[in-house]
Amino acid sequence: MFGMLALVSNAMAAEIHVAPDGSDSNDGSKHAPLATIAAARDALRVSRKLGKETCTVTLADGIYYLPETLVLTPEDSGSEKHPVFYRAENRGGAVLSGGLKLDLDWRPYRNGIFQAKTPADLDIDQLFIDGINQPMARYPNYDAAKKTDAYQGYAADAFSKQHAANWSDPSGGYIHAMHRSRWGGYHYLITGKNAKGEVTYEGGWQNNRQMGMHASQRMVENVFEELDTPGEWFHDADSSTLYYLPAASTDLATAVVEVVRLRHLVEIYGDQKQPVATIRIPGPGNQIPDLMLEMPETVKAVQWIELEGLRFRGARRTFMDTREPLLQSDWAIYRGGAVHLRGTEHIVIENCDFEELGGNAVFVDGYNRHAVIRGNLFKNNGASDVNFVGSFAAVRSPRFSYLTMPHPLDSVDREIGPKTDEYPADCLVEDNLMMRCGRIEKQSAGVNVSMSSRIKVRHNTVFDTPRAAINICDGTWGGHVIEWNDCFETVLETHDHGAFNSWGRDRYWHQAGPSGPKHKDKSGKPLISYWIEDDPNSPFWDAYQTTTLRHNRMQCDHGWDIDLDDGSTNYEIYNNVCLSGGLKTREGYKRIVGNNVVLGKGYTCNVPYPKPTLDVFEYNILWGEGYSASNSKLWGGSRNKNLMHNPASEGAAPWVRAQIRTGDDSDSLYGNAQFVNPGAGDFSVADDSPALALGFKNFPMKGFGVVSARLKAMVDEPPIVLPGHVDNNEAAVRTNLKVLGAEYKSLDTQAELTATGMDSLRGVLLVDVETSSLMAQYGFESDDVVLEIDGQRVAHTRFARTIKRLSEGKHQVAVWRGQQLHRFEFKVGKISP
Repeated sequence: MFGMLALVSNAMAAEIHVAPDGSDSNDGSKHAPLATIAAARDALRVSRKLGKETCTVTLADGIYYLPETLVLTPEDSGSEKHPVFYRAENRGGAVLSGGLKLDLDWRPYRNGIFQAKTPADLDIDQLFIDGINQPMARYPNYDAAKKTDAYQGYAADAFSKQHAANWSDPSGGYIHAMHRSRWGGYHYLITGKNAKGEVTYEGGWQNNRQMGMHASQRMVENVFEELDTPGEWFHDADSSTLYYLPAASTDLATAVVEVVRLRHLVEIYGDQKQPVATIRIPGPGNQIPDLMLEMPETVKAVQWIELEGLRFRGARRTFMDTREPLLQSDWAIYRGGAVHLRGTEHIVIENCDFEELGGNAVFVDGYNRHAVIRGNLFKNNGASDVNFVGSFAAVRSPRFSYLTMPHPLDSVDREIGPKTDEYPADCLVEDNLMMRCGRIEKQSAGVNVSMSSRIKVRHNTVFDTPRAAINICDGTWGGHVIEWNDCFETVLETHDHGAFNSWGRDRYWHQAGPSGPKHKDKSGKPLISYWIEDDPNSPFWDAYQTTTLRHNRMQCDHGWDIDLDDGSTNYEIYNNVCLSGGLKTREGYKRIVGNNVVLGKGYTCNVPYPKPTLDVFEYNILWGEGYSASNSKLWGGSRNKNLMHNPASEGAAPWVRAQIRTGDDSDSLYGNAQFVNPGAGDFSVADDSPALALGFKNFPMKGFGVVSARLKAMVDEPPIVLPGHVDNNEAAVRTNLKVLGAEYKSLDTQAELTATGMDSLRGVLLVDVETSSLMAQYGFESDDVVLEIDGQRVAHTRFARTIKRLSEGKHQVAVWRGQQLHRFEFKVGKISP
């Protein structure tokens, strides 16, 4: 304290120096640096220079093991003219770590495993040896080469009774499992084994689409008996013993051993009063407890602070605390990250590195304005790299569960836009390299946006992700600009998603597909039609600002390059290159899609609402599958003046197949687009291309992704794989089959898979069931996927015969309806149908 007082009394300069070998009794000068960042923060507070001079805390090279989270409050604010900087003396040289360095006495245990005593009450979440994150003891073992396998290794028997028979006490272990339909994942804490020898566990609240874990894509970790591969470790907290199986190249005598302690490294928190809103969310099923959420109100913001050139590493994993549902999206989140912003204005995070963090890297939470996240490297983080999430207190008539029925129309709040200011707005994510996010949590993204407004995401490169590169959870409140991003190797471990993905399950949203009574009004009309007739502006109550996607290059492995899913509304999408997965729209309004180059899956129109949806698809070039739809009869938009590319064509002709399927595309063409250099990723067209005559305009084919030299040196161009030839102009179109007043087909397209929410391509899809038909009397509905009749699987090739030959009496059927398994019984009369 004496040193700090001397610092102030000597009219200290506006720059304070910190070094790992400094002392908090020093004066903070270059030659007598402080030891901790917290001491530097406190010295600035005492100096009374904040907001009056440009103040800088300069960190010398080295590792700063934070004893506790660094908290910055309104007291630490700068001003527009005089911001406050926390910066590294040399970019990347100063490391802020939530870990702890251990000096251990390693001794041989058995089978190549070493053991060492650890400090009492030490809870180890992650272990680093010489700076490299080591895997917990797990089954099956981690295999980095299995890039597209869930968890880089999974097994159906991961925690089966037979496999667990050799586990003496698995309590404290974890189960990680993909969602049944691979829509993200679940996590569970193992509590032990029951009297039957079965593994017991709790958890599974991390996904907002509760449908159970995948049958085979499962992995367990932190079980001692699974310590069998070099690099794996296990910590016995009861005996304070760390077990580690080193690789042959590891010298434990000299190895640097670090463990992780803190969840958050830096918190920048405004003054708040709590709670401004409280809500109870019932837990689905009996195993998941209810959740009580409290959302505070910001009364004074932290302003004008910049973090520059720092490295952040060593934050705890938070997957067991990821439980708050983001409205009706598939997501649940943990409100926190290595750097957590709540109640801020004009915070800049620039040229930093975020690596090997157990949960979210940057979380922008509630009221935040003009945050800038620029020029950073994000690598190998456990959850999402950047999250923008507002408060549900700002949402009018919020709904949380996917299966929750809409509020009654006469009681819903019809005001446009947010209710309060507790949400991020006017923020920028620019020139960031994001790779390998979601190492633990598979419902994750490079950038995730929920309950936010006017977020600009531009010139980022995002790749090697288990799910989306960029995700927008809802339509509240739109106005986002997504531009010049390069996103590839996305949706590697999951399924039915997009490199860019969005949902819009907002106030107005109703499922369009299921035909059951709960989806209709009293007159039998679809509920969405009833709402739109009552208020045509209802889709724009929340999505009242247009979101723009332009000049992006997108590629997805197990879904669509651009996926506008349930209810996504008010989008303009132009001048994008979709490299393999194509583009999809589902239930929603006013998606203007034009002047894009779409490869692979082409354009999928899934479960659209009845007319008029104000959707437009025009002036696009497609190469691959052309159009697909779950039910082309329901198409409620307009399509025209598109070109289906066929490199073998001599000229261009009317696109016959498109017209037959939908009745649209009267001016669309089929022929050679005359791309300039498609193998090199240049999809500009020649001056005499028929696409130009339709109205297509060339746009730049370079400049996607990061722009700073430091980050550009770390990335490669995405591979360009051109589609094989598909004859999309044939006149013949397969006709669906019919039986007893029902039109049916096999479930065999990706469009149908995602429309129904099925986990795989199987079963018989009932495209249309006439209301007065015998099939309707039996209890079948349009959009049902018939899976079993009397316990036997069915296929479309023998479906009619099976139905017609049913014996007199009762029969049991299993169908997939409304994205849930549904079983019912029907009776066949004396006269066989």
